[in-house]
Amino acid sequence: MIRVVLHVQGGKRLISTGHPDEWVRLALRPDPETPVTLPVLMGNGEWGRPDGSQHCPNRPYTIRRWNPDLCEMLIDIVVHEGGVAASWAMGAKVGDIVGICNPEGRFEPPADTAWMLLMTDITGLPAVGRVLEELSKDQRAIVHVEIPSAADRQVIGSAGDVSITWHETHGRNEGRNGYTQLPQIAQAIESLPDGPGYIYIAGEARAASECRKYFRDRLGFDKTRIDAVGYWIEGQARV
Repeated sequence: MIRVVLHVQGGKRLISTGHPDEWVRLALRPDPETPVTLPVLMGNGEWGRPDGSQHCPNRPYTIRRWNPDLCEMLIDIVVHEGGVAASWAMGAKVGDIVGICNPEGRFEPPADTAWMLLMTDITGLPAVGRVLEELSKDQRAIVHVEIPSAADRQVIGSAGDVSITWHETHGRNEGRNGYTQLPQIAQAIESLPDGPGYIYIAGEARAASECRKYFRDRLGFDKTRIDAVGYWIEGQARV
C-alpha cells in the first residue's frame, strides 16, 4: 500500500460528507502529453465535455484523512499489477497533477448503536482505519481485516473499545477460491453481541454481498442495520 499526500487547489470548496468512509474519484492523465481535465455540469443537467477535452481514466479511493486547514488529503492506494491509479502511485512525484470529484460515503451507524462489526479486505482498510481513528471512547468496534501478509498489518490508534483480528488470506493461493476469503471469515462468526448493533462490510462486491446475506439470513440480523459496499469486482476494473 502506498500513501499519497495531495494538496487540493481550491480545497476550501470541498465539503466533507461526514461519513468516515468517504471516497473521491482520482482522475489521471490519459497519456504523458495530455493534461488532466474534468467534465463540467452542462445545461441539461448531465456531465460532459463540451470543449472536446479527452476523457481521463479515474478510480475511486477513500479519503484516509482530510485536513481542511491545510487543504491536504491522504489517500492510501493498494498496489497491484496493471492498476491505473496503482501504476501512477508507484511512480508519483511532487508536482504531479490529478483531478478529484466531490466525496461520497456510506458509513452511518444508527443513533442507538451499542456495538459495530467492521469487516473488510485490504482495499477497505483505509476506510476502516479512519472509522477507528474517529471513534469516541464510548463506542465499541469488533474488526476483521483480510490482508495478504503480516507485513500489511497497520497500527491504528483509537479512543474506542476496539478489537482487531487480522486474517492473512487475501490473494491467490492453492486451496483458495478467488482472491478473498471474506465470506468464510464472516461464516466463522457464530453469534453477535447483545443489543443494537451495526455491521459495515467493505471489499470485493460479491464477497461483501455474501457476507451481508449470512448475517441477515443465518444470524437473523436486521438488514437495515447492515451496509455492504463493493470496493472492487474480481476480474473487472472499476471504471
